[in-house]
Amino acid sequence: MLERFVAVVGGMALPFLLVSGLAVVLVPHQPRGWEPSSRWRAACALTGLVAGSVFAALRATAVLRSRSAVSLPTLYACVAADVVLLVLLAAQVGRPRWGGSGHLGRATNVLACVVLALAFFRAVPETVLQLTAFIEPGRQTMSSEMLLRVLGFLSGWVACAVLAFLVYRAARRSPVRLTRLTVCAFMALVLFTHATDLLTVLHANHRIVLHGAAFRLLVWLTNNAQSTLLITTAAVLLVPLAVAAGLTLRRAPAAANPARARAAVAGRRRTRRWVLATALGVGVLATTRTYGVAKVNEVPVLSEPEPYRLEDGTAYLALATLEDGHLHRFEYKASNGAAVRFIVILKNGGAYGVGLDACENCGPSGYYEKDGKVICKRCDVAINPATIGFKGGCNPIPLAFDVVGGDLAIAEADLEAAKKVFA
Repeated sequence: MLERFVAVVGGMALPFLLVSGLAVVLVPHQPRGWEPSSRWRAACALTGLVAGSVFAALRATAVLRSRSAVSLPTLYACVAADVVLLVLLAAQVGRPRWGGSGHLGRATNVLACVVLALAFFRAVPETVLQLTAFIEPGRQTMSSEMLLRVLGFLSGWVACAVLAFLVYRAARRSPVRLTRLTVCAFMALVLFTHATDLLTVLHANHRIVLHGAAFRLLVWLTNNAQSTLLITTAAVLLVPLAVAAGLTLRRAPAAANPARARAAVAGRRRTRRWVLATALGVGVLATTRTYGVAKVNEVPVLSEPEPYRLEDGTAYLALATLEDGHLHRFEYKASNGAAVRFIVILKNGGAYGVGLDACENCGPSGYYEKDGKVICKRCDVAINPATIGFKGGCNPIPLAFDVVGGDLAIAEADLEAAKKVFA
């Protein structure tokens, strides 16, 4: 559940916040119902979402084999549209009221529609492809794990939409020019993200070649851009909201009559509430995502090797220590100094699964136990405990053994022969 939530928030927070940011500066000061320009922006965002979903489906079914054939033109269009829209937004910073009017305002709305469609088209495919991870191979279609993944997926979309709505309502109560500057800064972050993605694709396709510091910087941006962008965006968007909240603490100007005075006080109270709700939403989402990313990327640590008896060229493992059905790890010191790790687990039916703590595909990365599953540390594949002791796939390399009295016996020669795997 948490992994799906983190993936959706990381991918969709930017497009949803872009919708709210553009709505803040482009909706008139006193809108009459749902403005036509707002409907057009919503329609274009929905078009990008649907087109992105279709693109994801084509990728998932292998109908479309070359991603770059679509990604490159899309990224070129994203960067070009972002630059033009940023220029148009910057040209209107000095306007004292909300909304865009005249030729400049209409051009800004048209570019906003294009930018939203492209932004959703870029973000949706990776998010929609999370659907393929709902059901693990060999698992039942309807299970509690699958339902939790669906809940995490849907919760991520709802969280992004709610946050965007809170930002819109709070930012409309902020100082106009400061908010316009903030939206321009946010638009610059969007441009930076798309430009970084474009450079990554160009470098991957050998259209450009980066070396040294430039290459290291691109790698760092690719690995950290998503989290860094979300934190930076939250910090940028909270600036005008904090100013708006601070202005409500000033003494209210004299009103013409008591009714207007009460209306001014009520307006200030609503502003503080919207700002507080937005700050709380940003804080909860940032905290949840930070914790989620740390949890999802948590590197499992292999358990310490357990003791056993080595006599007359044979390793003896007491069966009494293996009866709990959990994964047990042992280590043998080979003649060349290599630490040969091997694992044992009691399978259903009383049989033992014995193998090296390594496989032919992933090498000596090792296995760990989590939620009753044996998982390869390198590729994160869950191994069926019943197949441990058999060759194939990501199963541990089998190790011969015998049961002698109350011990499980493994020949030292077999352990010595396995040293090449761990050398």
